[in-house]
Amino acid sequence: MSGSFTLIDRSNKLPALLHTDFLPPKRNLDVVRRWNRILPSFMRRYCGIESIDVPPDDLARLRALDGRRMLITPNHPTPDDPIMMFGLSRLADMPFHYLAAREIFDDVKGLKGRALQSLGAYSVVRGTPDRGSFRATRELLAADGGRVVIFPEGEIYSQNDTLLPFQAGVMQLAFWAMDDLRKQGLETPSVLVVPVGIRYRYTQDMGAAIDRALAELEESLALGPVVFDTGAVGRYERLRRVGVAMVETLELEYGLKVVSKDGADLSVRMNALKSVLLDRAGALMGVAFDANSTLPERLRDLVNAFYAVTRDEPHGGAWSPYRERLHREQATRVEPILADLNRVSNWIAVQDNYVRANPTPERMGDNIRRLQIEVFGEFRLTGPRRAIIRVGEPIDLGTHYGAYKVDKRATVNQCVTLLEGTVQGLLDGSA
Repeated sequence: MSGSFTLIDRSNKLPALLHTDFLPPKRNLDVVRRWNRILPSFMRRYCGIESIDVPPDDLARLRALDGRRMLITPNHPTPDDPIMMFGLSRLADMPFHYLAAREIFDDVKGLKGRALQSLGAYSVVRGTPDRGSFRATRELLAADGGRVVIFPEGEIYSQNDTLLPFQAGVMQLAFWAMDDLRKQGLETPSVLVVPVGIRYRYTQDMGAAIDRALAELEESLALGPVVFDTGAVGRYERLRRVGVAMVETLELEYGLKVVSKDGADLSVRMNALKSVLLDRAGALMGVAFDANSTLPERLRDLVNAFYAVTRDEPHGGAWSPYRERLHREQATRVEPILADLNRVSNWIAVQDNYVRANPTPERMGDNIRRLQIEVFGEFRLTGPRRAIIRVGEPIDLGTHYGAYKVDKRATVNQCVTLLEGTVQGLLDGSA
């Protein structure tokens, strides 16, 4: 469960060097039951989620899989998604295990980590060959009735109904678990990959709140008054004007030459800006990108490199004082890069037509919150929501295992593509 917990610390402060020892799950079913009793009130108070709606057929589909080995793979649009998966577990009356980023276990002097472990979470150090975490995932998936939740996008991408590319490593772990089952003598191993789509809907009219948020952004960017139509069309025009002003400001600050400033699609300019920031960070950190890598893949490479420098190695021994000092010097050296990585992370999934194609309050809110994070350092637009969770037909990796033994990489990639399409279909179907 990579995260309720953003890809990068939004505070722009260098994280302290952390202990990166593997933390296993210590699920206590009594604790899980107590947590389930308070979960609805927790969601309302801390997440603004008034309800979780799961279609009866979808819930029945999940319950019918009880006793099977399951890798549960939800999309990850918001920091609240891990809580929604606790909610799905509660509704289905099926305790899960959850993969979570190692750094969150140290929050609140480790109290958060101990609570998460008792609910079934265990740690992974992202961007490293975390052998303890990989081994635990394989063991959990190979166990009778094993149920593990992993967010295959690996990061929060802040879009309500679209996806970032899924990471192949999540699927690979399930195939490795089947390899382990085969070694244990099971002739026809099987792990079910269960697609889950999470989508949110406001439960009240957000027009006035959106208008106030746009007015604050307009003032912060020194945009003079202009008369717009009322309603969704006018709000979109205001939103785009704010977005154009922000892009132009960033282009000036980073010295990016702009070929055209007409009313054409901003996606080219936005992608050019992201690329400049990533290339600059890569040069400073000595990270070479694959020529065919996408912008999200480049960001992941840089984030992994950043964490490798700023945190202890996952299975290193005791360090000498000299090595500790060198490591801290390296961490200080990369500290300025964090702001650029946060900036790209905030905008990595955005294209200019995201709101224009479907100007819902939710999509409008997605981009307003991004703009608020960029301009104010935090998002301010909130409103009561309900979560819609869809559970799709499982993908039985047992039916792909023969092909996997012949061509591992191709089969893993084919299954990832199938999973992505299924989750996107669930999101489209919950509109």
